[in-house]
Amino acid sequence: MLSNKFKINYSIGSVANGVKTDTFTFFLLFFYSNIIGLNPGLAGSAIFIALCIDAISDPLMGTISDRTNSSLGRRHPYMFISFIPMSLGYIFLFAPRQGWDMSQTDLFLWMTVFTVLTRLGMTLFDIPHRAFGGEVTKDYQERTILMSWREAFGWIAGLSNAFLGYGIFFASTPEYPQGQLNPDAWFPFALTGAIVMIISVLYSSYSTKDKIKSLSKWTGNITLTDIFKELRIAIGNKSFLIFFFGNLFLSLSWGLANTLTLFVNTYFWEFEATQIKYFLPIYLMGTLLALYLTPKLVNLFDKRTIVMISISVVGIIAPAAFIFYNLGLTPANGSYELVMFISSFLIILITFNIIGNMVRDSMVGDIADEVELDSGKRQEGILFATVGFMQKLNTGLGSFFAGQVLNFINFDRSNHTAEQAYTLAFVQGPVTTLLMIVPLIIFSFYSLSALRHREIIESLKSRN
Repeated sequence: MLSNKFKINYSIGSVANGVKTDTFTFFLLFFYSNIIGLNPGLAGSAIFIALCIDAISDPLMGTISDRTNSSLGRRHPYMFISFIPMSLGYIFLFAPRQGWDMSQTDLFLWMTVFTVLTRLGMTLFDIPHRAFGGEVTKDYQERTILMSWREAFGWIAGLSNAFLGYGIFFASTPEYPQGQLNPDAWFPFALTGAIVMIISVLYSSYSTKDKIKSLSKWTGNITLTDIFKELRIAIGNKSFLIFFFGNLFLSLSWGLANTLTLFVNTYFWEFEATQIKYFLPIYLMGTLLALYLTPKLVNLFDKRTIVMISISVVGIIAPAAFIFYNLGLTPANGSYELVMFISSFLIILITFNIIGNMVRDSMVGDIADEVELDSGKRQEGILFATVGFMQKLNTGLGSFFAGQVLNFINFDRSNHTAEQAYTLAFVQGPVTTLLMIVPLIIFSFYSLSALRHREIIESLKSRN
């Protein structure tokens, strides 16, 4: 059994990704399109280019870490050095100023280069870190608990990052009542986040290295032929394919909704940053509720059932506030009563969204056991690379399509219309619900149950 101390030390590593994901999901597109003045279509395209590079670097990192044998094990060498590109890319990403003489092309290239660098740094850490958690325990329930802790720490870090933004750096001033539009607030905000990411990565890497010797080591040849053969077994696994495509469509729908959140809160609901920060305790409550409920639900239901329930609840709740608005049943825009009204739906939505995330993370370790039974190799790296990539898809595809939506409706940050703001709220709500039907159908075919997993573990024990 894993000690609580180890679970905490391990989960602290997810703080870095929590900060980066929160910033990339809610702030990055807003900063470049609304603060710096980059065309939103180009900003979305820059994020999409970084995503295409991730499609190559993430599985490559997983494959490399699976096959690494060193005094620091398979995962830790990459975890220790990841903070360098991660923090440098993140800081420079938010360095541009309105007064800089940069053309649209210059801004596009700047955003692309440092988005890629930040994500490559995160790839070096996050994929080995996830794989390390997947192989440190093979117990069905304990693996869920560990990944739940990891997910919870990541969410709390993201909320803390958002609080720093809305509550401190984006505080209202006489010149900028909506403090998120203050251009001078963004670089200090990013610099603070980078420092937190560095501490998180180095602490988690160092404090978990004592488990290295107890884990499996790669055996066999390391040739391209062997790599492609083993990769084919891993990614050809039925459970993995269902997991991959289910998460792919979830990333499209939820990522689009998340990316538009700050736009909708600012221009449709007309909130100030000091009002938006009151949503953060709701996110925290949802995170803690999910952390409490997820292990209990896994003891009662198969993971597929929990995932399907989570998707259904999120899909139903996502457009609720927008629907009530159209019925004339919401408080006045920009009011604290409206904050409380939206929060009543948000607590349910966030709780079930995080429960789904926690359970899906733990599924990958189960799939790795099934792959080991088929191939004789532990390939957490390549399998957990999909989880890291899916999280990037969440922000990457969401930002790309959000940028195209903003471009399509000719959204003007300084002279937007009520119709444009309404369109953004419509996309964030009802369109998200429609898109979630696809992953719901896909996950209905997932068949790796708790009973089947126990059979796999028994077969592995017999073989060994």
